[in-house]
Amino acid sequence: MSEHRSERREGDRESWNETPSEMESYFLHPGYIYASRDAIFLNTVLGSCVAVAIWDSHNSFGGMCHFIYPQQKKNARNARYGDVALPHLIRMMQDLGSRKGDLRAHVAGGGIKPELASRVGEGNAKVAEEILRRQRIEIVTLDVGGMTGKKISFNTQSGELLVYTTSKVREGDWYR
Repeated sequence: MSEHRSERREGDRESWNETPSEMESYFLHPGYIYASRDAIFLNTVLGSCVAVAIWDSHNSFGGMCHFIYPQQKKNARNARYGDVALPHLIRMMQDLGSRKGDLRAHVAGGGIKPELASRVGEGNAKVAEEILRRQRIEIVTLDVGGMTGKKISFNTQSGELLVYTTSKVREGDWYR
């Protein structure tokens, strides 16, 4: 399943290339959460993991979580689990001054590997969608499933998300 929707607001940058070249970039590792009022590119690489990027459409800042598993296991409450990471990211955004009604979400990842007979990617995508719908946060991009990896880049200032689809994740895709 792959679904793409996007939203533009008056005053948004007209293209990705118009973003200031001096903007910093940060690679978000699996099991981590990042939110800031600073303009930054957040990048990560996904297979069965899911990343949720949230943008405050009123204040023009954002954050992202990258989780490995859908639900926490007993006594394992950390950001590797979607049911922990995503609610925490939403709270972080609110702590930075966001109102829930101004938040927009991008969801990517949740790929499958038939040779592993695992449905973890599907579960990751489902938990992200459920939490966002329950919190009444609009999903503007839904790019989940499939048998390819994804490298994503999120501009926290403009709210734009680039999704690169690849059949093979190269070593250089990590930590950049």
